Amino acid sequence: MANKPLSMHKVRQVLLFFKQGASQRSIERDVKINRRTIAVYLQKFKETGTEFTELLKLSDEQLEELLGLLKPITEDIDPRKVELKALIPGYMNQMVANSNITRLLLWEEYIKAYPHGFQYSRFCDFFTDHSRVNNAVMHFEHEPAKVLQVDFAGDKLHYVDPLSGEFIECDVFIAVLPFSSFDYVEAMENATLPQVLKALNNTLDYFGGVPSAVKSDNMRQWVSKSCKYEPTFPELLEQWAGHNHIALLAARPYKPRDKPSVENGVRIAYRHIYALLRNETFYSLAELNKAIREKLAQHHQLNFQKKTFSRLELFNTQEKPLLQALP
Repeated sequence: MANKPLSMHKVRQVLLFFKQGASQRSIERDVKINRRTIAVYLQKFKETGTEFTELLKLSDEQLEELLGLLKPITEDIDPRKVELKALIPGYMNQMVANSNITRLLLWEEYIKAYPHGFQYSRFCDFFTDHSRVNNAVMHFEHEPAKVLQVDFAGDKLHYVDPLSGEFIECDVFIAVLPFSSFDYVEAMENATLPQVLKALNNTLDYFGGVPSAVKSDNMRQWVSKSCKYEPTFPELLEQWAGHNHIALLAARPYKPRDKPSVENGVRIAYRHIYALLRNETFYSLAELNKAIREKLAQHHQLNFQKKTFSRLELFNTQEKPLLQALP
């Protein structure tokens, strides 16, 4: 947002991505910050004469003082953009309601009402941008060791209490590295934040390294205040992220396509773990998770469809070497 400095959490995310060699374009896409703002902060980082790694070691107060972040970062806004962006939804509705209404006709009416407005080609660009943001299905090209996607399966697993005979339901945590489709699955006592952090630590241990970022949806354990552009994360989760040098990302509310790999990972878990364990009985959470690990290992060794290599081979050769070291 114009005239509003980034939160220190966002500053650290940007710093972390720059440290890992990410481009400004990829940071804009992943962190949802305008590229002009990213460039301003990059210049501030460079002006300190301090390496990114050393900047990340500073406290929030030290980093804020060093970068002078109390001063607002301004961004020029063309009033014509504000006017046209406000008009575009209404124009789109007119075209949907009446097929005889064209962009050219709407532009002619627009330029008559706003003589200093945009020319036709730029006018059409706004239509394209609006359609892409509101209607398009995003195409993902995944980079190795970039983003870990996490979620909970909708269906639960269970074990039997050996003393009471009671069925104990377990939430099931799933994490996927989209590039290799290498995943981690764990049954949990419950879905509280402390248990989520425990599962995340187990995930990183299982992978033997740390990706650049981790993304979930807007579940209450992950996002304390939902926002399309800058969600607020629980303090405990931010502390975990800082300790592991991993950026926190959140999918847009009600947009499962923002994390398609873990959505697919849930389906795979149903087929390759849930289905295979459906006739077995377990008498402890540890026993259940041991069986899950065994089925998961078997799944990782299967070749991809129409490929001559497995998830395990792809992960070990092209993704694991790029993961950050465990703290």
